[in-house]
Amino acid sequence: MFDIYMEQYKDEMIRDLVRFIKIESVKDEPLPNKPYGKGIFDALMFIHDIAGKMDFECVNLFGHLAYIDYGSGDETLAILTHIDIVPAGEGWTKPPFGGEIENGRIYGRGTMDNKGPAIAALYALKAISDNMIELNKKVRIIFGCDEESRWSDIDFYNKHEPQPDMAFSPDGNYPIINAEKGLAHIEFYANPAQIEGAGIQILKFESGERPNIVPNKAFCVLKADAGQIKAALSGYKDPRGAEFEIQETAEGVQITAKGKSAHGSRPQEGINAAAALFVFVNTLPLAEGGVNELVKFTVQKIGHTFSGENLGLELSDEISGPLTFNIGAVHYNREKFTLVIDIRYPVSFKQDFILGKINENFASTFEIAVVHALPPHHLPENSELIVKLKEAYEEITGEKAYTMSEGGATYARAFKNAVTFGPKFPGKPSLEHGPDEYIEIDDFVLDAKIIANALVKLCTEES
Repeated sequence: MFDIYMEQYKDEMIRDLVRFIKIESVKDEPLPNKPYGKGIFDALMFIHDIAGKMDFECVNLFGHLAYIDYGSGDETLAILTHIDIVPAGEGWTKPPFGGEIENGRIYGRGTMDNKGPAIAALYALKAISDNMIELNKKVRIIFGCDEESRWSDIDFYNKHEPQPDMAFSPDGNYPIINAEKGLAHIEFYANPAQIEGAGIQILKFESGERPNIVPNKAFCVLKADAGQIKAALSGYKDPRGAEFEIQETAEGVQITAKGKSAHGSRPQEGINAAAALFVFVNTLPLAEGGVNELVKFTVQKIGHTFSGENLGLELSDEISGPLTFNIGAVHYNREKFTLVIDIRYPVSFKQDFILGKINENFASTFEIAVVHALPPHHLPENSELIVKLKEAYEEITGEKAYTMSEGGATYARAFKNAVTFGPKFPGKPSLEHGPDEYIEIDDFVLDAKIIANALVKLCTEES
């Protein structure tokens, strides 16, 4: 075991993470030499600065990502992190980019996903360096910049750099995630005709920003009598627990639905405000035709479901569990109607089957575009990588290590011999992509210690 007092780095780790959280590294319009926008580029430069102060050389791959190398050998072990984040969203009680410290926690978007683990990995490597531990493999920490979107950074990396011999990503749960479901982000488009005639008309509908977030807010504007809508709401109870507000505006009657955010791979943990609003609006006497028919169709096919049961997609397997289905974003403003969904499917199924069912159900009504897709990933439990990571985790925590599957998509699936390893400890809440995301400082330091021990296990001759 690598028995080092990581507490000596605690104050520096906290300082660097707080500074890192203050950088709003959400993907934006590309700029010259900044393919993912200024915020992500600033985060990349921040990593350069920290690495330089630790005497590590940081290589910038043209703004797509960065990496640092330490040690030498014929083989490479990669630690796969990312520095981009999802938008803050709503519902925060702490400043999402403030890095506020309270009750032993650091709050802010990215503290868990994935800036905290990136800083922990850096300090784990610094501890190795400070203690002059001789490694028999090259260790490379990769800092990706497009993980929360379309992974064009990893595509760029794989075109210009060799694959590591083994890798782990501190971007999920402890102990070890060795199976990740397949992923498909799909957009549905339609240009509905304008509605003429009697009945309630939908004039506007907005919810969500990303497919991989359960939206906690949605609103629509109706051409309707306010009294009629208020009466309908007064006797309505959403089956998932969403709450509604109504107000009269210059555009029409606005209804706002409030739900609960969650990661798009775990829609059952949230309350999807878009789905809730669809379901309620569908109870109203809507006019025939146009966007109203699209809403009715969406409720029929999806509604409040998140397992694909109305689509012939209620699939599951022993390795990775059930398929999940999330409405991530909806946009309509009297012209184009757009619906964005996130599907995570079990490892024993093929993408062609999933897309076949989507086309079978939706092609007659919508134009369909697959905007991002990743195949499933599974590494056998008896692999050397998993055996050594189990030892590293058990020695530091004193808890039994085991493997599991996850619906989330981490960089591990982009590499043949890779798994997800931390940072969330068993029993702790899932905070990523929701409001008031935080990392516990004690867990932050413990994560660095586990990573350091894993490097010793995997990259030294312990005997």
